[in-house]
Amino acid sequence: MNEIELRAAMRAATSVTPPEMSSAEAVSTGRRAARRRTIVTSAAAAAAVAGVMVAAVQVGVPFGSGNGSGDRVGAGAPPAPTVNAPLQSTPSGDSTKPVWPTDGNGQPQQDATARSGPRYEKGKALLDAVLAVVPGGWSKPDGDTADGLPLRYHQAQISTTTGAGPWEYEAYAAVGKGGKTGRLLAEVHTTGNSLPTEPCALARSFWGMQGTCEVRTVDGKKVGVVVKPTGDDRFDQWAAYRYPDGTVVFVAQSRNASTVGATPSSLGQLPFSATQLAALTLSKSFHLE
Repeated sequence: MNEIELRAAMRAATSVTPPEMSSAEAVSTGRRAARRRTIVTSAAAAAAVAGVMVAAVQVGVPFGSGNGSGDRVGAGAPPAPTVNAPLQSTPSGDSTKPVWPTDGNGQPQQDATARSGPRYEKGKALLDAVLAVVPGGWSKPDGDTADGLPLRYHQAQISTTTGAGPWEYEAYAAVGKGGKTGRLLAEVHTTGNSLPTEPCALARSFWGMQGTCEVRTVDGKKVGVVVKPTGDDRFDQWAAYRYPDGTVVFVAQSRNASTVGATPSSLGQLPFSATQLAALTLSKSFHLE
C-alpha cells in the first residue's frame, strides 16, 4: 500500500463512528480485515493495514479488498477499500452510519458480512458447489495451511451501506494431487452490480488483477478467461461470465493454497484447462440470487 492508498483508507475509516467492541472482537475483526493481504514486513505498512481494518468493518468493500467473514481468514493482496454507496444519515442528522440488513438472529448485521440467515447459507452453498466440481482423482483437503490460512472458506456480504443489494458471495477450497495443494475459488455478484459487460474487461475486474485475456465460447456464450496473470500471482487463471439477468460469476484456480507464492507444495498442474474453467462459470449451482 502506498501513501495515497493509506490516506484514502484513513478517510474512509473516519467517515463513520466505529461500534464499540471487546478486545476479542477487535482481534477477530482485524483478522477478517486482513484476509487476502500479502505479508507486511515494515512497521509503516502495518500501520496502513490497521487503517484499512477499521474501514473494512464499517462499509461494504469488494472481495479482494480486505473484508472477511468473521469465521476464518482468507488470502490475497487488495486495493484500498472504497465506499460503494452514500452513507445514510441518522435521525438526529448529527452523524452518518451504514444501514445493515437483518441477520439470521433478527438483529442488524454487525457490518457488511452476513453471519447467519439466508444470505450466509447461500455463501455456504457456494462452497458446497465448489467442492462438487473438483475433478475426479483430486483430493479436497480441509484444515489450515502451514501459514495459518483455512483450506476452505465461504462468505456472503452486501456491497452497499444502505441495507439493499447487490450481494456478493465467495467460496474457495483447496484441491490436491500427488501430495501438492492448490486452490479453486468461485465468486458471485448478484443482479444490480456495476461490473463491466465486455468479457475481458469483466475478467480483469476480478480483484483488480490484470493479465492476458482470451474470450472462450461455451455453449454459444462468451466467457472472458485470463490465461496468464501479470504482476499478481494470487491466481494462475480465472474466468468471468455475466448472465443475461446481470449476475456475474468468477471462477479462479491457483497452484498455491496460500499467499506466499510458489512453494514446494504447489501444484505442478492446474485442475482445469482454460476452456473447462470458462465452462464452470455457467454452472447452475454458481448462479445465485
